Amino acid sequence: MKYFLTAFIILLFSSGCTTKNAFSKLSLTSEQEMAVEYTQSGRIMDGDKVEAIYSAIYLNSADKSTTRRAEEFYISMYQKNNTYDLNITMNRQKALHAERLPNDNKYSHLLSTQNIWSTNYIVAFENNESNKLNLQIDIDQFSSGPLSFSKD
Repeated sequence: MKYFLTAFIILLFSSGCTTKNAFSKLSLTSEQEMAVEYTQSGRIMDGDKVEAIYSAIYLNSADKSTTRRAEEFYISMYQKNNTYDLNITMNRQKALHAERLPNDNKYSHLLSTQNIWSTNYIVAFENNESNKLNLQIDIDQFSSGPLSFSKD
């Protein structure tokens, strides 16, 4: 029992002094680490069928190197049916600017999954005083539900 207790105490003290985090085993840049922290992904469903898969990054927090005059999001989306109308709102307000981007763009490296089937967008909204930003992606009658992002 004495040896067990001694080994347990040594193990406890030596394992508690680590400087590694969840990203230490991955080869990510600091910019990619920030993007992972400010990314939300999900599906847009029609009953039990998936209509779209998306990832949204809040760029104002993920990319501190650029001063932004608006609330900006990078959205990568795969839709089964590209004829659906896409509507993106933040805190129930329409976007000031929405631009479709090519697959290889200056933000595509922020997402770990990249493919030729996804459609990428940069979407900008008017600056919001609230610290909580609720982004919602709708395609026709289907919705992602609110995606909550916090300002830093």
